[in-house]
Amino acid sequence: MMTNPIPQLAKRLAYLTAALVLLDCGLAAERKTENLILITLDGVRYQELFGGLDLEILKATTTDGKPEDTKTYKRFWAETPVQRRKKLMPFFWGEWMHRHGSVAGNPQKGSVVRLANRLHFSYPGYSEILTGHARDDLIKSNDKVLNPNPTVLEFLRHKLGLQQKQVAAFASWDVIGVAVQHESGAVFTNAGYETYAHPDPAVQSMSRLQFETLTPWDTVRHDEYTFRFAMAHLKTHQPRIFYLSLGETDDWAHEKRYDRVLAAIARFDSFFNELWNWLQDNSQYRDKTTLLITTDHGRGDIALNWHTHNAQIRDAKNTWLAVISPDSSLRGEWTGGEPVVMNQIAATLCHFIDLDYSEQNPKAGKPIARLFEK
Repeated sequence: MMTNPIPQLAKRLAYLTAALVLLDCGLAAERKTENLILITLDGVRYQELFGGLDLEILKATTTDGKPEDTKTYKRFWAETPVQRRKKLMPFFWGEWMHRHGSVAGNPQKGSVVRLANRLHFSYPGYSEILTGHARDDLIKSNDKVLNPNPTVLEFLRHKLGLQQKQVAAFASWDVIGVAVQHESGAVFTNAGYETYAHPDPAVQSMSRLQFETLTPWDTVRHDEYTFRFAMAHLKTHQPRIFYLSLGETDDWAHEKRYDRVLAAIARFDSFFNELWNWLQDNSQYRDKTTLLITTDHGRGDIALNWHTHNAQIRDAKNTWLAVISPDSSLRGEWTGGEPVVMNQIAATLCHFIDLDYSEQNPKAGKPIARLFEK
């Protein structure tokens, strides 16, 4: 008599399903990330990140004397791109990329990171990062309006059941204060020229001083204040989800001040050093924190257009992404592989803490699989 194979097949499928569930649970149990930090550096080109000082741009922007006689040349010039980038960002390329993380987006290594949106300026870029979805039909300007789409910060706060100050965003550009949220007050924000209330008298003094040491721009304060307020919030409230947006690089670029762009990037590197040392000294964050660092758009790739970016500038769609995480074994520069798209960042952040961002936005880019390969 022939045995009916269907019950046996069903039993095997049940065993297989149970095994996969156990495997998934095991992988989830091994995940170390409990905190997420997103950092954006407005308009920082991959050319400087991977190659340091561009001598042709320095020549084009030096108006007094020879480029070789400038403080910028003496501070940042070296013979090779690798040497120049280490002069510009010694901590990033030393401690971070050598020991703790990886970075994608160097076309010389066959690595591509690009925008999905076609506008290639700030608010569309930030919204793509924060929502996982390029909405060129909804966000067409840099106007200071609430994000028309829910953001990953709001999703994380809801899924993790966090208080407002546990999901915080500090930014030099005031528009970030609305870009990070679809519902006003969903995220704790301090952006642009905005008072930061804090019990520390030194922080109170800095909060007043920001209004007395103005930048040339009405909507962007100095990054130093943004970073100091951000560090004060980290130390006081120890948020699990934190976003730091630094912005002077883009504005100095639009002013064609290449010297100040490089100085700002070097300052970012010192901020990274200070932030990392503090995280490593804090038991809540040490070996439990994933950091993603990126930019909102690229810029022109030659001395004639390096300072600008829009839909007509070919290289403005090309960006970069660095990841420092206890849950990713990648180190140094990425070589080859599938292009990374900026609309994948939101889902990638969530995946590091075992959340599925498609619950909020099914059209969002998927997590970057390469980061999670063992």
